[in-house]
Amino acid sequence: AAEFVDSGWDLKHIHRLILCSTVYQQTAVRSDLLQRVDPENQLLGRMSVRRLESEVLRDSLLSLSGQLRHKMGGPAAPVSLDNVGQRVVVSKTQYDPSGRLLRDVESVGEDKYRRTIYIQVRRSLPLGILVPFDIPTLNPNCTKRTVSNNAPQSLQMMNDPFVIEQVNAIAARLIDEVGDDIPGQIARAWRLIIGKSPSKFQTENAIAFLTDLELELRSDDDDDAPTTHQKALAQLCQALVASNGFLYVE
Repeated sequence: AAEFVDSGWDLKHIHRLILCSTVYQQTAVRSDLLQRVDPENQLLGRMSVRRLESEVLRDSLLSLSGQLRHKMGGPAAPVSLDNVGQRVVVSKTQYDPSGRLLRDVESVGEDKYRRTIYIQVRRSLPLGILVPFDIPTLNPNCTKRTVSNNAPQSLQMMNDPFVIEQVNAIAARLIDEVGDDIPGQIARAWRLIIGKSPSKFQTENAIAFLTDLELELRSDDDDDAPTTHQKALAQLCQALVASNGFLYVE
């Protein structure tokens, strides 16, 4: 605070000071020494692990899939209900003659893939993908977000149509970038989603997972091999985006 005042209330200076500090640039890796001396990290000997905020989670999925639109400004993209009552981004909000919000409104257009900061925020109709991940409370206000870990978060990453759409797009991106090289696809998936290369053990397990799942998918339907491989790869990507390696920043 004193530095901020002494700098003439220069926001750029204080931002640069914080961002370039050793404390801010630390990782969340624990060492035996830090665990003994400061197990609760009260002395800021390391960065605390944090989960992605709900908005960052959605934007990250869109970025991984290659569908994120970088259009800036303009009116907010509205949120409405689809045919099963899920709250989704739509082209426009529609009402029936009595003023009730219409369901089964098609979710189309580039606004569907805009950054979450440009999505309409309504107290009565928050975007479905954001709800389990501790969105700001709007009743009446939110001075600090809570952070929770609960079953609905895992269920959302397993079943939400938006998540499924994005992991399918990620799988298509991997095949487009890497080709038919399965170990290469796995390595690229890890680097994209987790931010590091997989270990030998992880690669071997992922190959076994894809092989078993492809056989199961082929026995269930008449899809050809490339289609079943992409479906299996999408499920691997879904497991990765639901993992702590993606959801938490170290």
